[in-house]
Amino acid sequence: MKRLLTAAVLSMALLNSSLAQTDKLQKKIEERQKKELKCPSSFLKNPPVYFYCIYSDYHNHRYEEGIEKTNKALEEIEPLYRENPNATVPNATKKEARLKRKKIYQVKSDLLMLKGMLEFKKSLTVNDGEAKKLYESFYKKLQKRGFDFVQINELMNLYMKSKLVGLNEKEKKQFSDLKRKMKVKESELDNLFMKAKEASDKADKERLKYLSAALRDINEAVKVDPENALAHYQLGNIFSGIAAESEGESSEAAESAYYRAAVLFKKQGDTEAYKEIIKRLKQLNPNSKYLKKLGQGKDA
Repeated sequence: MKRLLTAAVLSMALLNSSLAQTDKLQKKIEERQKKELKCPSSFLKNPPVYFYCIYSDYHNHRYEEGIEKTNKALEEIEPLYRENPNATVPNATKKEARLKRKKIYQVKSDLLMLKGMLEFKKSLTVNDGEAKKLYESFYKKLQKRGFDFVQINELMNLYMKSKLVGLNEKEKKQFSDLKRKMKVKESELDNLFMKAKEASDKADKERLKYLSAALRDINEAVKVDPENALAHYQLGNIFSGIAAESEGESSEAAESAYYRAAVLFKKQGDTEAYKEIIKRLKQLNPNSKYLKKLGQGKDA
């Protein structure tokens, strides 16, 4: 989970300079941080500011709102994409605000990427809160009966051991005595753990839903615009996080995505972004074959 969070935080290092170029608008927003930015009702009315509103949702942890805004923008731009993906998006420049990537296919790719980033961050916020509440309620009930945390923990540990590997005679007596003293039936413990497991499984399913959506949308962003360096970078971030959680199984996918992003950023002359990705690759796998391809191997 720590690696997933790290990848999400580092993703912001490249985002701010790669989507909407807002110049004076950016300075005005920074000066009015305490004031709410009025977002356009329609994406096509003012794409640069709408992009900034999505970014603001991301930065301020309003992931569901950001996803909703991005879905609306994608719905608006889809007819234009089908008609002529190489045309310039309407209102790409509005007063002091302008899009850096103005082609319709580029804008669609960036929107898909942002949606994937929001979904990725949302997946990290899903927790086992409901299961935790169940356990807290049970502990508080026993504490009111005069039992401390250590005693309650002993009860819970013996219960778990009885279900997993069984108890010896001494432990059976301890478990029985604790249940009697605390006035807890084993059926009550069975019910507690069953409900907690159901809550935990529900949270896992929710996390997987958002993570799968993030992978789908950022992969689609790359498909729509293979030259979208930032989308490749974000894909690498997600695979990097998954690799950390699954003992490296997705490391190759992450390295490959980072490599593609590095090649594109170098081609575009974005030195800072290129250096950031080299750093990420080295953190992920110092012996990566992609570092050697980039001339950044240990012997380079």
